Amino acid sequence: MRISDKKRSAQLLRLRFASIVIGVALTIASIGLVLLKQQNADSTEKGAKEVNQSTAVRSTPTASASPTKSLESIDTSKLAYNITTSPQFTQSKQLEKIVNRVVDLAKEKNLPTQPLSITLIDIKTGKTAGYQQEKFRYPASVVKLFWMVYLYAQIEKEILSEADFTQYLDEMIKKSDNDSASYIVDKISHTEYQENIQGEESRNWKKKRLQVNQYFQQAGYDNINVSQKTFPISSPNLSQPEGSELILRENRENLIRNQISTQQVARLLYEIYKKQSVSSNSSKKMAKWLTIDAQKRNIKKDDENSDEFNPVRGFLSASLPNDVDFKGKAGLTSNSRNDAGIITTPDGKTYILVVFADDEAYASDWDLFPEISRLALNSMIKRE
Repeated sequence: MRISDKKRSAQLLRLRFASIVIGVALTIASIGLVLLKQQNADSTEKGAKEVNQSTAVRSTPTASASPTKSLESIDTSKLAYNITTSPQFTQSKQLEKIVNRVVDLAKEKNLPTQPLSITLIDIKTGKTAGYQQEKFRYPASVVKLFWMVYLYAQIEKEILSEADFTQYLDEMIKKSDNDSASYIVDKISHTEYQENIQGEESRNWKKKRLQVNQYFQQAGYDNINVSQKTFPISSPNLSQPEGSELILRENRENLIRNQISTQQVARLLYEIYKKQSVSSNSSKKMAKWLTIDAQKRNIKKDDENSDEFNPVRGFLSASLPNDVDFKGKAGLTSNSRNDAGIITTPDGKTYILVVFADDEAYASDWDLFPEISRLALNSMIKRE
């Protein structure tokens, strides 16, 4: 081979080697760019997720937040109570004697018996007795039992969220707070107080509120009225019905008030105890809200603090021994004293006792209801 040929071969080899090196460098650079873009994309996606998660945390409603659904968009007219007919109880002569002795207690204290209504049910046997138990009377805060049931009906259907109402249920049932009750009534009826309302808007508002009655009436709670709020209310500041609340009462001279019979209250308590009201799970929760344990009874039975509602002193649970379980709801106004309870003895005897006394003489008597409860307990324990 000539020298010139050798030189050309060497040059060709150097060119080929340089091409290979350049190709490898370009390939590495390309791979690096791809990896860098992927890393940037992953970083961007991660950042977006963190922003979304942070936003989700901030937007989660607290326990006291209002339900998220628009009041105007919800129709509860087709919401139905899961039990359509009243339980069939058997009249009992034995229980009738107990009820008659309760009426005699009132007579002995020179209290009028015309405003008195009583229902007594032995849950185990399904036997019952009563005194003027079908007569409609003003229930005072006992009406809050029915608002609790209607609330759980909407929680069960996911119309409302239970987490939004825990605080309000505690205050409405345990403390009988009217402001919390007012809030619950607004939400379950999907109405809000309006100072000035008339015409078609007024009719639609009234129709929504009366659906609370309709829910129970369609289930056999005939002629019941549980659509009126209890007063006074501090927000808005109302000592009596005004504005939209007044349209339910027709006029100040002929006020329509809540009306419930002791028989209807006893039925509702029976369905809660039997885990039939709304659902088994909801009934268990409602029964828990209604429980007034022995420790609470011992603290409250002698408490005369007039600044806060006392569900024990002057009511059915005040005279019960510590080993007796009590679930119930009381109501008191200057003109009435009412109480409704499920009582269970240590040996398993369980009965429902509901007493309404719609007269100021009963409102000011702090001894009669505990005496009634003690009489009923002793009589039920002696029964076979």
